[in-house]
Order: sequence, then structure tokens, then C-alpha cells
Amino acid sequence: MTFEIAFVLLLLAVATYLFVTDHITYDVTAVIVMVSLLVSGILTPQEGLSGFSNPATVTVAAMFVLSDGIRRTGILNTAGDFFSTRMQENFKLWLLLLLVFIGFVSAFINNTAAVAIFIPVMMSISTRVDISPSKLLMPLSFAGMFGGVCTLIGTSTNILVSSIAVERGLNAIGMFEFTG
Repeated sequence: MTFEIAFVLLLLAVATYLFVTDHITYDVTAVIVMVSLLVSGILTPQEGLSGFSNPATVTVAAMFVLSDGIRRTGILNTAGDFFSTRMQENFKLWLLLLLVFIGFVSAFINNTAAVAIFIPVMMSISTRVDISPSKLLMPLSFAGMFGGVCTLIGTSTNILVSSIAVERGLNAIGMFEFTG
């Protein structure tokens, strides 16, 4: 076994341990792996940093920044409080409207971030209306996934597929091409 193979296997084991235990955040662990591969000489600087030259990577990073900015404004928490109060009056109607709202939000910010933002809201609602959290969290997940696949920026996968299509000589996927 060569040094490179042994090093990569060891690095993979360490990264897996760090991901599983969460002693270090995921983003820091990923940077540690990348820097380790660069410093060890297994990857050239061009190879190690080539992912940052891909428009999909930059777009996904920008979507996470946008999602966090929207979360920090508190607008989604305000919407959650609004729906929570209404659900005590007519649960099924307002749950449906909340799911439509979540689907809409997921179409324009990263769907994973939208679902993560609404998990505490759904847990609060489940306590207020005395219903099992799973009866709210599963529909939340489905609404987030549905909204995410409706637009190009709703999920990272759509952005990546569009980028790969352009690299292969095809036309880029339009913002609302998935909506239909």
C-alpha cells in the first residue's frame, strides 16, 4: 500500500469520525480534509480548489447565505406564530395553508434550510394543538421537497444538474423550467 492510499484511508476514517461525532462542525471538517489533501501533495492546488470555480458551488453557497439571512430576519418565525395561532381554530385548513406556504418558501430558498427553519415551529404547533409531532413533521418534509423541486434554486441538486448540463454542451436549465 502506497503512502497516498494509506493517507487517504486514514483521512477518510478521521473525517467519518468527525462527521459522526460532530466534535467539529461539518464545514470545518470538510475544510480540514481539503487542506490535508493539498498540504500532503495528493492534490495539486489547481485540483483542490477547482470546485470553487464551478458556478454551481458558488450558487449553492450563495443560497445558504440567502437562506440564513431570511432566517435571521425572523419573518419565517413570525409566519410560524401566525399559523400556530390560526391552527387552534381550524387545524386542517391552516395546516394545508402552512404547507403551501412552506412549499412556496422552499422554492426560493434552499429547501433543506426552509425545513430546518420550520421544524421548531412545527414542534411548537404540535404542543399547542396537542398532536403528535410526526403528523406535522412528515408533511413539512414533503412540502419542503415539493417546493424545492419546483425551481432551479430550490435545491442544490437542481443547480448542480444545470451546471453539468452546461459543461456537456446543453442549454442551462431555466429558473422555472421544473415548475410544470
